[in-house]
Amino acid sequence: MIDNQQTEQEVHLNDYIAVLRRRFGVVLLFFVVVVSTVTIISFRMTPVYRATTIILVDVESPNVLTAAGTVALQQQQPQTYKEYFRSQQEIIVSRGLIEKVFNDFNLINTPEYADAKDPLKDFFNTITVEPIRDTRLLKLSVDNKDPELAAKLANSIAETYVLRNLYYISRDETMNLLKNEYLKLEAKLSEYSQIYKNKHPKIIRLKEEMEALVVRLEAVKKIDSNYRFDQNPLAQKTGHALQGLKANNVTIQDSAVTPVNPNRPKKLLNIFLAIVIGLFGGVGIAFFIEYLLSGTIRDYDDLEKATASWPLLGGIPRIFVKGERLTVFKRDLFTHLKPKEPASEAYRAVRTSIFSTEGKSIRSMLITSLGPQEGKTTTLCNLGIVMAQAGKKVLLVDADIRKPRLHDIFKYKNEKGLSDFLLMHAELGDVVHTSDIENLSFVSAGVIPPNPSELILSQRTKDFIDSAKKKFDVVLFDTPPSGLVTDAILLARIVDEVVVVVESGKTSKRVLARIYKILKSSNTKVSTILNRVDSSTGDYYYYHSYYYGKKK
Repeated sequence: MIDNQQTEQEVHLNDYIAVLRRRFGVVLLFFVVVVSTVTIISFRMTPVYRATTIILVDVESPNVLTAAGTVALQQQQPQTYKEYFRSQQEIIVSRGLIEKVFNDFNLINTPEYADAKDPLKDFFNTITVEPIRDTRLLKLSVDNKDPELAAKLANSIAETYVLRNLYYISRDETMNLLKNEYLKLEAKLSEYSQIYKNKHPKIIRLKEEMEALVVRLEAVKKIDSNYRFDQNPLAQKTGHALQGLKANNVTIQDSAVTPVNPNRPKKLLNIFLAIVIGLFGGVGIAFFIEYLLSGTIRDYDDLEKATASWPLLGGIPRIFVKGERLTVFKRDLFTHLKPKEPASEAYRAVRTSIFSTEGKSIRSMLITSLGPQEGKTTTLCNLGIVMAQAGKKVLLVDADIRKPRLHDIFKYKNEKGLSDFLLMHAELGDVVHTSDIENLSFVSAGVIPPNPSELILSQRTKDFIDSAKKKFDVVLFDTPPSGLVTDAILLARIVDEVVVVVESGKTSKRVLARIYKILKSSNTKVSTILNRVDSSTGDYYYYHSYYYGKKK
């Protein structure tokens, strides 16, 4: 049980490796494109520098103005301070404060913002404020292509924020002083009212002083938060300068310095991520194409699902010889020229499957495929050769009258052939030609007639088969692709067996399903051969390696 599971796991692993080998070009292309693109972009990007300043937002300021009045922060609950701390983060990047810095540096006239649709918004996007965990510190960062300008902007924003906070503390303290002074005058007026009449000079002077205090209080209340810090409106309107009042609870802990190294692009990180994404992305695309987008027969499992009732005669690997360029002619006669190669062994295995079939012996066989260039003619020739090598008298017949090729393979002029016999212009002996291979003869297509399908349907075709069987052990017919014309379907009714050559990675599942229904309804005996199988995949690799081993 354990051995079966291990074997099954090994087969699945080999299948995955086979997919990667088949789609290696896709994986490599995606990998190269991603890595190259990211590398080029990373090196062509203008470096952006980040300057950072650290701001301390302390909890120990005596009083801070809130909506409810002045509050002593040291007496606040932790949750209250958290809300205050978060509020300070938002205040640092408030529109009024940022707009002041933007205008002070005249950024609108710099190349970076001159053509922007919303330059202030773009400037906002270069600023980040982050709390440093478990501290009362805020990290204010500004990104810019100019490292010196980045540092100046970060420091300016921090200084403006500190001065703004001092303004609110000072305004609160100023209002408290004015209110206290007003209360003193009010008490003094009450005392004078008991002694003097309303028009007494002392009463009049006290009222004038009180009215002046009210005006000053109103002036402080009306000062907009977007004031010019450098103009010190409190000193102008109230007579109280910011200096000398209660201490500011916000200070700059570390000023920004001019950065040396750019913050982005991070070239090494980008290239590393590109390598990872390119590799895994390429593998993912390979499997996506293989299992979701591919509408072709890929392996034995696909073929078995598409043709459940058709027996599989075997699989033929891609025909190649290491270090040698094979022509089409050499592939067609491969089992004769290279009898010890793995592909030749595969054809002999198919021969064994045909001859070991139980029941009626196979004397006439039709070799077809669903589409062009899927290996039917190459299969016909090599199958005929290995049968001839086994001592069988074999006749190859070129019934692909529309595009004949057999005469070129055996280097014979296509003067008399099958069409001449069917048109009663020649007899069997006139169209059969011997080849240089022992026990192997062939019949070329002959003159191309205007009506090939009608000729195939004639009684003369049956007469040809009967006559050929008397002189040969096996008659193999090469026909046009069954997915394109009906010749193969018509001829299938009068031969002993039909062999459908299915090319791995090319033959359409949809077309195969249609031909499967047609041939199944005709009660024709049909078998399949899986052609051009990747020799490194699952079953083929396992059995071939086990039996033949590695070449020494």
